[in-house]
Amino acid sequence: MLGIAALALLGAAPAPDAEVHDARIRVLLASRPAGGYFQLDNHAAEPLTLTGAASPGCGSLMLHRSMNSGGTDSMVAVDHVSVPAHGSIRFAPGGYHLMCMQPAPTLRPGATIPVTLTFAGGGSLTTKFSVEGAHGR
Repeated sequence: MLGIAALALLGAAPAPDAEVHDARIRVLLASRPAGGYFQLDNHAAEPLTLTGAASPGCGSLMLHRSMNSGGTDSMVAVDHVSVPAHGSIRFAPGGYHLMCMQPAPTLRPGATIPVTLTFAGGGSLTTKFSVEGAHGR
């Protein structure tokens, strides 16, 4: 196993001092985009900036935010989400979430898929997301 100094010499950024909890992707219909939800805890003394996500279970996986403006609901893509030092952020229905476009056939309730979160500075964190159906099962 390589230490942080060896990773820096190889050009790889170290993984952030962060942890993912309650990671899940909710599939409504196999032919429609799926939503990814989780909590991201930043254990570092500096803010952390999430800049993207990827998974073999999705053709593309984007950071999104649901918003309501003047009584109209909308979803917008975001290019980053900041997590304060020693803080956390929750990706949940009605707020920030991952949008899984072109879900793979293997993305079905009961499965798990790897999701890699990427951060400003080049670090990344890979974790397993459980796949659930429309009612959380």
